[in-house]
Amino acid sequence: MVKIQSLQPAHGPLLAALLAAAIVPAGLAAWFAWRLLDQDRIIAGEQLREIRERRSDEAVQDLSRALARLAREARTLPPGGILPLDEPLAFAAQPRLLPEAPAEVFSSGEREEFQSGRSDRAIAAYLKLAASASAAVRAGAWLRIARTYRKLGKHQEALQAGRQLRGIPAAAGGAPAPVAGQWIICSIHQETRRLRELKEEGAALRRLLDSNQSALSRDVYEAYAEDASRWSGRPRPVVREALADAAFSRPSGTGAGQFRGQWITWIAAGGRAALLTPDYAGRMLPSGPVRVRFAAHANPDESLRRAGDTGLPWSVAIALTDPAKELAPFAARRQLLVSLLALVTAIGICGSYLAWRLVRRELALAQMQSDILTAVSHEFRTPLTTMQQISAALSEGRVPGEARRQAYYEALSRATGRLHRLVETLLDFSRMESEAMRFRMEPVDLSALTLRAVADFGNETLFRGFTLHTDVPPEEIAVTGDAEVLRRALWNLMENAWKYSGESREAWVRLSRKGKDAALSVIDRGIGIPRGEQGDIFRKFFRGAAAREGNIRGSGLGLSMVRHITRAHRGRVTLESQPGAGSTFTIYLPLED
Repeated sequence: MVKIQSLQPAHGPLLAALLAAAIVPAGLAAWFAWRLLDQDRIIAGEQLREIRERRSDEAVQDLSRALARLAREARTLPPGGILPLDEPLAFAAQPRLLPEAPAEVFSSGEREEFQSGRSDRAIAAYLKLAASASAAVRAGAWLRIARTYRKLGKHQEALQAGRQLRGIPAAAGGAPAPVAGQWIICSIHQETRRLRELKEEGAALRRLLDSNQSALSRDVYEAYAEDASRWSGRPRPVVREALADAAFSRPSGTGAGQFRGQWITWIAAGGRAALLTPDYAGRMLPSGPVRVRFAAHANPDESLRRAGDTGLPWSVAIALTDPAKELAPFAARRQLLVSLLALVTAIGICGSYLAWRLVRRELALAQMQSDILTAVSHEFRTPLTTMQQISAALSEGRVPGEARRQAYYEALSRATGRLHRLVETLLDFSRMESEAMRFRMEPVDLSALTLRAVADFGNETLFRGFTLHTDVPPEEIAVTGDAEVLRRALWNLMENAWKYSGESREAWVRLSRKGKDAALSVIDRGIGIPRGEQGDIFRKFFRGAAAREGNIRGSGLGLSMVRHITRAHRGRVTLESQPGAGSTFTIYLPLED
C-alpha cells in the first residue's frame, strides 16, 4: 500500500462521521457498564465488612474457649503450682531448698583463713570437714577449699576442689553445689586465659542452670546467668526468664504483660497459674477463613477486638484470609459485567478500525492512481517531447545538412529507446508482481556481466559527465540466474546512483565474495536517504522527500524491481545510508555450487 502523505480536506467530515457512529454507542455502553461495576463494588465492600465482622466474632469465641480449657487445666495443679506452656521456667518462684550447713561449722577454718592469714591451716581444717558424712558440710568445705586455693594462685588444686564440689547434691553459698562448683571452674579458666576450656565449661554451667531451675531463686539465678552466657557465647533464654518473672509476680485472673521484652499471658486462679509464651499464644490464634494477630490497632482490611470488650488478655486484629472466596458470587457477576464491557469495547474498536481501514484504503488507492499517473506521465513526457520536436523539424525540412540530420536521427533513436525501456519496465514489473515472469536460469559469470554493464552505462550519452569506478576481481564469480534480468537490476542501481549522487558525480561498483554469497555493491557519495525513509525505499512508486523537492525524475519502480529480481534469484538486497554521506546498495546472490 502506498504511503499517504496527506488526506484531502473533503474526507475529514466523512472520517469524523464514521468514527462518531462507531465510538459514541460503544462509549455510552461502556459508561453504563462502568456505573454498574461501581455499584457492585460498593455492595461487595459492605458485604465483605459484614462477613469479616461475623468471622471476627467467631474467632473471639474460639479464643475464649481455648483459654477456658487452659483455666480448667490450671485448676488441677497443686496449690501454688505453675504450668509453663512451651518452655520451662528459668528459675523457681518458690525454689526447692537444698540442705546447706550453717556457717558456724566452718568458723575455725575461716578464723585461720581471714584473721590469722594462715591459709595452710585453714585448708587443713576444711579438708577434715570435707570428709564429713553430711553432704551439706562437704559442699561448704570444698567451696572454701577452692576459694583458698584461688587466693594462693594454686589453680590446679582449685580446679580439683571445684570438681569435687560439682558432684555433691547439696547447697553451698546459697546455690546448688554443682552450679557453684562449675562457676569456680569457669572462673579459674578465665583467670588462666584458657579460652577454649572456658567456652566448654561455660556451656556446662548453662546446662546446670537449666537442669537445677527448681532449686534456683531469682537472685541466685541472676548471679550466675550473665556469666554463663558470656563464657559460653550463648544468649540468655529470654523467654524462659520472662516466664519465671511472670510466675514470680504472682499473677491473678487472666491477663498479659511484658516481661524482659516478651508478652507473657497468664491464666491464674486460686494461687495456680498457666503461663503462655508468645509462640504458644500465637498457635492458639484461629486459622482457616481468618488471619488473627495481636495488635492494638487494626489495618484497613482488619477488624479490631479490644481486650476490654472481649475479656481476652489481648486485643486482636482479624482479617479474612481469602476475601475473594467470600465474595465468589459477586466476583462471578462482576466477571460477567466486565466481559460484556470488554465485548462492547472490542466491537466499538473493531468497528472504528474497520471503518478507518476502508476509508484509508480508498484514499490510498486514489493516491496510488495519482502517483502512478504523475510518475509515468513525467517519465514519458521527456522522450515524447524530444520525439515530437525532432520529428517536426525533420518533416518541415528545418534541419540543414546531412550530418545535422544524422544527429537528429540518433537523438530520435535514443528517445525511442528510452521510451521503449520505460514501457518494458512497466510491463516487466507488472509480470514480476503477478509472478507471471519466467526467468532463464543458467550459470552466469557475475564479474563479466558487471564489467559489460558498467561499460554500456558509460557509453550512454545521458550519463556523460558521471564517473563509475569498478572494483571487480579478475577471476570468475559464478552464480545461477537470468543474465539480462540481473543486468537490469545492476543498471537500476547505477542509474539510481547517477540521479542521487549530488555534486560528487561519481560512484563505485564493487564485486566480492562474502562467505557463500557474491556481494555486488553500488556506492555513491550523494545526498543519502533519511533513516525514516529507508524502510519504504524498496516499495513500489515510493519517492523520497529529496526526490520530490529536487524534482529528480523517476517512476519509483527501479528499487522495487531490484528487490523482486534478487528474491527471484534466492538473494537479498540491503541498504546502508546516511543523509549527506551517500548510500550503499548491495545485492547478495548465492554462489554456484
